[in-house]
Amino acid sequence: MTVPRRGRPGPADRTGAADRPSRAGLLLRAKISTAGLLTSPAAGAVVGAATRNRIRNHGVRFDVTDPVFTPRQRAALFWRLYETAEIRMIHRYVGPAGTVVELGASLGVTGAHIASRLAPGSRLVCVEANPDLAAGLRRRLEPHTAHLTLDVAALAISERPGPVLFDIAATTLGSRLRDTTPAAPTTAPTTASAPTTASDNAAGPGAVAVPGVTLRHLLADRRIDAFDLISDIEGAEASFLLGDPGALDGCRLAVIELHDTVFAGRRVTTDELLAAACGLGFRVLHRHGVVAALTRDPT
Repeated sequence: MTVPRRGRPGPADRTGAADRPSRAGLLLRAKISTAGLLTSPAAGAVVGAATRNRIRNHGVRFDVTDPVFTPRQRAALFWRLYETAEIRMIHRYVGPAGTVVELGASLGVTGAHIASRLAPGSRLVCVEANPDLAAGLRRRLEPHTAHLTLDVAALAISERPGPVLFDIAATTLGSRLRDTTPAAPTTAPTTASAPTTASDNAAGPGAVAVPGVTLRHLLADRRIDAFDLISDIEGAEASFLLGDPGALDGCRLAVIELHDTVFAGRRVTTDELLAAACGLGFRVLHRHGVVAALTRDPT
């Protein structure tokens, strides 16, 4: 009998090692396929009917009758597949802070989870650039925020104040600033008044001109000093992490979904953005993929 030499895998060991990556790939594809089935339009229709459009997600019940909730989003909420990492970090780390600023409030789901963590008398500032979502954001949040002060702003966070182009995708997850260069003057407002719709400007298919503001200006306008930050703005976080880090001087806790993006003409990765945050004195409490919970001891 031939005995393989110690330290050198035999043929069976080499085959097993070669199979491991493919098995991991198969498992990942199976998970993606299952998630696709669970969040299909048909599944969403069944979920909506079965729950009468009152869906419980991580302990918070949502009225999803608003047409901005698609069948897929209703199903994702029901199966806890909607912004799962971000919501779990909110429940673990947020509260009972005095003021929380949420950038990219979207449907209002994460804002409702934030509100569930805040003490009476707290303040929640929700910022959303997509005019289709911002229009009804206060209405969707009010059932969850009776115990605190709610401030809703239809604004885009950008490198500088002024109108910016915002691309509205087929799904809320794909909508983002086209770039950080101010748009040419249009009928769009330059303040926080009602933004234009796609039919009101010539920005291009699926694009609207929306009012932009820096994080520093947003905080100054609302007289916010100390705050916690929740951010999911599809790469625009580079505008303050890299472009104006002093805007975070009053930030004690941050839950940020990081995105590969382009800033100042160069590509920036999520790891570079996280390193920039750590360079500002933040330390990582927890990271799941591109979502990171960060804290900084008060000075």
